[in-house]
Amino acid sequence: MLSEVTEVAAALRGPPVCPAGLLLQCSRTAGQFLPLHFFPDCPVDLFFVLDTSESVALRVKPFGDLVTQVKDFTNRFIDKLTQRYYRCDRNLVWNAGALHYSDEVVLIKSLTPMPSGQSELKNRVSSVNYIGKGTYTDCAIKRGIEELLIGGSHHKENKYLIVVTDGHPLEGYKEPCGGLDDAANEAKLLGIKVFSVAISPNHLDQRLNIIATDHAYRRNFTATSLKPTREIDVEETINTIIDMIVSTAHPLPSLPPLCPVPWDRCDPSARSPPFPTPVFWGPAPSPGPPIPLKSLLFAFLSCRNLTQSNR
Repeated sequence: MLSEVTEVAAALRGPPVCPAGLLLQCSRTAGQFLPLHFFPDCPVDLFFVLDTSESVALRVKPFGDLVTQVKDFTNRFIDKLTQRYYRCDRNLVWNAGALHYSDEVVLIKSLTPMPSGQSELKNRVSSVNYIGKGTYTDCAIKRGIEELLIGGSHHKENKYLIVVTDGHPLEGYKEPCGGLDDAANEAKLLGIKVFSVAISPNHLDQRLNIIATDHAYRRNFTATSLKPTREIDVEETINTIIDMIVSTAHPLPSLPPLCPVPWDRCDPSARSPPFPTPVFWGPAPSPGPPIPLKSLLFAFLSCRNLTQSNR
């Protein structure tokens, strides 16, 4: 029996494995319970790449008006990033972040959970001042890719960029990060879907089509307009993009049987509140009854059998 207990303890300290759909919330204080919760969430990571270069900021008077429209578009979009029923008893949940760029890239906010982080993200977007210089769209897209890879969920199929730009310049301009084609191809190779949203008027469709994953991710999406139908056009763009994401999002795999999982590989900060009835692993706090040895052994053997059956 002692050897079995030792084996269980070793398993609890074992290799860091965090099965999909499994959230382990805990305290880092030694000797406390490690509550284990399952979540049927379908996480989506969404990152905005906003062009505030000179060709945007100084195109129409009053100068900066198109940048204001871009910020308004982004904040209206963020307002719609609320948890919603997805399918198979799962909820679609969002992580969102943003940057803006000209000949430099400025991070507005890294990926943060929605809707709890909506107010802060919107405030930061609203406080953006346009840079008004060159246009390094390739560098901005690659920075957006980086933010998607280092933040948000580990569910790589549900990562999206929304690039809002006029597409300028067309030619004769040095692109220091490999060029627009290289940035777009990098996103495709990593499975990141890219929506291309125009800053109108006088946008360059040729460049916007290069940015988009394919024609479906470009269409006639617009974030700005000088037409009387501006409000309708912008609202239609936002709704269409969200509908596309919701309809194509990949749900997490089916939940696995209960297994001990080290706490330091799961991030509770990007998840919704736990289910009301948790399952606890780890040493019992004092005072309080110890965890029954029978329960520990049962959990360990179940996990070991699952591992062996998958080999």
